[in-house]
Amino acid sequence: MKVKDFFKLLMVYILLFLAGVVLYVLGLRSGAFDGIPVFFYRGIAAIIAAGIIISFIMIVLRSVRMKKIITIRDILLLFCLFCCINIVIFTHLPVTADRSVSVFMLGYMDNKGSDCTKQELEDVFVQKYVREYKAFDKRLAEQLYTGTIEVTADGSYILTEPGRRIIDIYETVADLFKIDKKLIDP
Repeated sequence: MKVKDFFKLLMVYILLFLAGVVLYVLGLRSGAFDGIPVFFYRGIAAIIAAGIIISFIMIVLRSVRMKKIITIRDILLLFCLFCCINIVIFTHLPVTADRSVSVFMLGYMDNKGSDCTKQELEDVFVQKYVREYKAFDKRLAEQLYTGTIEVTADGSYILTEPGRRIIDIYETVADLFKIDKKLIDP
C-alpha cells in the first residue's frame, strides 16, 4: 500500500469512527433505544447499531470509490475497534455514572460545598440513593428483566440458573484477580 493510500484509509477510519460515536450518542439521547429497560444493554445496542451503520458506509465507500484501498478486513477491523473501544468507554463513564455509589457520594459532597461526616454520607446514601431514587428497586427490576431472578407465586424471589451461572463467573473472576468476595458471597 502506498503511503498516500495509507493516509486516505486512516482518515476514513478516523472520520467513520467519530461519526459512529456521534451516531451512538445521538441514538441514546434520542430515545431510540428506550424500549430496552437496562441502561447497559441500551448502550451496547446503540454501539452495535452505530458500528453496523459505519461498516455499511465503509462498504459503500469501497464499492463506489476506494476498492483498491478498503478491504473486507478493514470493514471488520473498524467494526471491532469501534465496538470494543466504545464499550470500554461506555462501561467506564456513563454506566459508572448511572450506578456508582462513589460517584453519588462525590456528587453529594460537591453539591453540599462543605465538610461531611461519614455518618452524614451514609445517611444521605440510604435516604436518597436507596430510598428516594429507588436504586434497589431499579436493580431488582433489571435482574427480573434479564432473567437472573424470578418472582414466585407467593411474591418472593428466586435465583434462576442463568443467575447462578453469573455468580459462578464472578466467583471465578474474584479468585483470578484476588478480589474480596464479600459482595459476591455476602
